[in-house]
Amino acid sequence: MTTTNPSKATALRTHTCGELNASHAGQTVTLAGWNDVKRNHGGVLFINLRDLYGVTQVVAGPESPVFKTAEEAKSEYVLRVTGKVTLRPGTNANKNMPTGEIEIEASEITVLNPSQPLPFELSEHAGVSEETRLKYRFLDLRMPRMARNMVLRSRLSQVVRNYLYGLDFNEVETPLLTRSTPEGARDFVVPSRNKAGEFYALPQSPQQFKQVLMMSGMDRYFQLARNFRDEELRSDRQPEHTQIDMEMSFVNEQDVARVVEGLMKAVFAHIGDEISAPFPELEYSDVMLKYGIDKPDLRYALEIKDCSEIFKTSGFKVFSETLAGGGVVRAIKGEKAAAFSRGDMDKLTDLVKSRGAKGLVWLRFKEGKWESPTLKFMTEPELSGLKTLLDVNEGDAVFLAADKPEVAAPCLGALRLELIARLKPAPAKKWAFLWVRHFPLLEKDAESGAWTFTHNPFTAPLPGEEGKLDTDPGNVLSCQYDLVLNGVELGSGSVRNHSRPMQEKIFGLMGYDKEQVQRRFGMIVNAMDFGAPPHGGIGIGYDRLIGIICGTDSIRDVIAFPKTTSGSCLMSEAPSILDEKQLKELHLKITED
Repeated sequence: MTTTNPSKATALRTHTCGELNASHAGQTVTLAGWNDVKRNHGGVLFINLRDLYGVTQVVAGPESPVFKTAEEAKSEYVLRVTGKVTLRPGTNANKNMPTGEIEIEASEITVLNPSQPLPFELSEHAGVSEETRLKYRFLDLRMPRMARNMVLRSRLSQVVRNYLYGLDFNEVETPLLTRSTPEGARDFVVPSRNKAGEFYALPQSPQQFKQVLMMSGMDRYFQLARNFRDEELRSDRQPEHTQIDMEMSFVNEQDVARVVEGLMKAVFAHIGDEISAPFPELEYSDVMLKYGIDKPDLRYALEIKDCSEIFKTSGFKVFSETLAGGGVVRAIKGEKAAAFSRGDMDKLTDLVKSRGAKGLVWLRFKEGKWESPTLKFMTEPELSGLKTLLDVNEGDAVFLAADKPEVAAPCLGALRLELIARLKPAPAKKWAFLWVRHFPLLEKDAESGAWTFTHNPFTAPLPGEEGKLDTDPGNVLSCQYDLVLNGVELGSGSVRNHSRPMQEKIFGLMGYDKEQVQRRFGMIVNAMDFGAPPHGGIGIGYDRLIGIICGTDSIRDVIAFPKTTSGSCLMSEAPSILDEKQLKELHLKITED
C-alpha cells in the first residue's frame, strides 16, 4: 500500500527523506534526492539518500534488478527510489536519527541527473577554503549545516512577521531606487537611462520613507528591508544586508523597547530558549565608563573602574600630570592574568598604543605581593586602594591607563575584549541583551572638523537638551538607542524629530543651508509641515541576529548568496564589465585614471 504526504508529495515522490519511521513499515514509497554516501557491505549496497529534510537509507542486494544502477550511481547523483519500507534488523537501528529505524528495499532506482566529480567533499569538516565554497555556493548550500541555517532564517522571518502582524503592524515595501542622501556610508548608484547624467541611489536604509509613512498616518510599519552600503567589508558586513525595520507613531523610547523585547522573546522561543524582559539598559556615558565600548558583551563581568581619586596626589608623573591636565586614570582587572608573561604584557601594551594610548601600566598580585616595573612609583595606600576597588585576589593582574577620557575608554575597552579572548572566562548567561541609551546627538567629523550626526540626522534631542544646541552642541544628548546582544550591535534606532524648525536647526549645525536641506531632504521636511506625528523606530540587523543564533562568526554563513570581502560574487562573477552598447544607453563613458 502506498500512502502520500499531501504537504510535500509531488509527481516524483510520495515522501521526503526525513519523514519515514517505524510506523511506515510495509508501505511502498517513492523518494527523490541526492546520493549522499554509498557503502558496500559484503556485496550489499547501502545508499544514504539525502534531501533538505533528512536522510533515508536505501538497500540494494546483489540479486536486485536495481543493483547495477545503484552500483553506478556516484556522489551527488540525483536519484528517484521506489521500494518497501522495512525495519532495520536488530542493532542496525540508529536511534539518533529520525529515519534510523527503517530502510528502503529498492525495487526501482532512476537516475534523474548525474553529477560531475565534485570540487570538494560535502562534509562538515572538509576544510575547504571560503573562496571555493562561495564559487560553488550551490554545492555549499547542500551541506547540512548551511541548509539548516537557511531553513532557520526562513522560519524566523515568519516568526517576525506573525509577531508584528499580531501588533497591527503593516508591512510596506519602500523603494530600492531613490536619491542619494548622506547617511554615513557611500551609496551604490544606478545611472538613469532616461535622464542623462542623473542617478538613482540604492537605499542605505528606508529611513526617510518609513518616517514619511508615519507622517502619512500609517501608524505602525515594518518590513524585512534590503539595505545597501558601499563600505569596507568584514565578517559581519555585506554590501547588501537585511534588517527588520519598524517605525511607530505616538511612542517614546520605552514603547519601542517593549515591542522589540517581545519580538526577541518570540524569536528565541522558536529555538527553544526563554529570555527575560525588560532588558537591562545603561546610559551611553556609563557604558563607555564601565566597558570602554558602546556594545559591551555582558556575558562577562569585567568592568573598567575609575581610579583617579586613588591617584590624585600620586608621585608617579604619568598619573599626576595626566590628572592635572584634566585626564583620568582607569583600570581593569584580569582574573588569573598574573600568569601572563612579560611578552604577553608587551603585546597588551602594543594593543592599547595602537588605539591611541601613550602606554599601559600593569601590576601582578602573586604570593600576596605586587609585582610591576612601575611598583616603585606607587605608595602603599594607593596599592591598597587599588586592591580594594578592583577586588584583587591572588593570581590577578591589574591594567591601568592614564589619558583623556575619550582615549582611555576605547583603549581599555579593546583591552577588555582581549582579556576575554585570552582568559576565556565562563559566560554568566547564554544571551546577554542590553539597551544603550542617549548617545551624543552630534560629533565632530574627523576630516572636516564640522558637526555631524553620530547615528542619523533625524534623531531628536533628549527632552530638556534642546537649549544646548545653541551653546554646547557637542554635549547634547539624544533619543538614540542601540540594542546589543552578546557584544554585537544588533539594532539601532531613535525617537525622531517631527518638527521642521528643530530638524532644520540640526541640519544648520551640520553646515546645511535651507537650499541644501530642501534639495537633499525635501521629501521629509516638507512632510513635517503638514501635521507630522511624534514617532520613533529601530532597524535590527537580521543577518547578524541569525548569525548569532547559528553560532557563526561570519554572516556569510547565513546569507544564501553573499559577497566576498572585496565585494565580489564568485559564483555569478559580479561585478562585471558593461559592453559599449549598454554604456552608450546609460550615457556613460569609462575613463582611465
